[in-house]
Amino acid sequence: MLDYAHLKALSVVIAEGGFERAAKALFITQSAVSQRIKTLEERVGQTLVIRSNPVQATPMGKRLLRHYAQVSLLESELSAEIDADDPSLPTVVKIAVNADSLATWFLPALAELFKRHRWLLELVVDDESYTHHLLKSGEAVGCVTTTEAPLAGCSSEYLGQMEYLCVATQDFIQEYFADGVTPSRLRQAPAVVFSTKDKLHEKFLGEHFGIEPEQWREHQIPSSESFLEAILLGMGYGLVGHLQAEPLLQSGALKLIAPDCTMKVPLYWQHWNIKAKQTTLVYRALAATAKQALR
Repeated sequence: MLDYAHLKALSVVIAEGGFERAAKALFITQSAVSQRIKTLEERVGQTLVIRSNPVQATPMGKRLLRHYAQVSLLESELSAEIDADDPSLPTVVKIAVNADSLATWFLPALAELFKRHRWLLELVVDDESYTHHLLKSGEAVGCVTTTEAPLAGCSSEYLGQMEYLCVATQDFIQEYFADGVTPSRLRQAPAVVFSTKDKLHEKFLGEHFGIEPEQWREHQIPSSESFLEAILLGMGYGLVGHLQAEPLLQSGALKLIAPDCTMKVPLYWQHWNIKAKQTTLVYRALAATAKQALR
């Protein structure tokens, strides 16, 4: 049997990024933290942490973190049932989600559920093509992802599609695309992209216009709200999810620059295969809202 005090020490060391900060969080000495990690490493016969700055988990360390997170979720559910009226024992549900979903349909889908059960939500925001890595490492119990194939020990449920529309202000279109949208014009016009992780714009230009990577100019703005604001301010053109784009198109604030060229991104809910009430109810809530909001 694994000692869960030792597993908790491992979890806190990784979360805090170091032994000293973990000791403060656990209210024990740094040497006590080190001893717990050492004992755990001797128990499994492998190194569990890479002593870098910040500290990182080895592949075996990540497996143990995932196991500990699963057990913690089940224990929190059991504690909530035993001590239903004790507010000092809240259930924390950790979910990874992409920024566009978070900015539009995700929180409305879960708000009533979390209020009703008095759960606490802990979100990790990342690109939708990377969120499943957070599930794999144990940093989340579920994730909204573009990855259809379920990870080992997980289930994958289809939610729907987010359709991305290529938009800009009328003034921007007049300046850069007065004669039409062509590959040469797209190479010169500044684009607004979310981050280097986000390959959606790259796929859009490659699939629809045959433009190779790094053959265009771009602003990188890793915030869904500020990304949209930059486009509205005329800094560039960009791909905006239909939930955000359509009201702005209807009001005239933005215009389509390539009406026949859209990108449809399928979204899935992946979660651990454990009998936890939280993951089941979260999926039902997400699915119900996604059916209305997504394509």
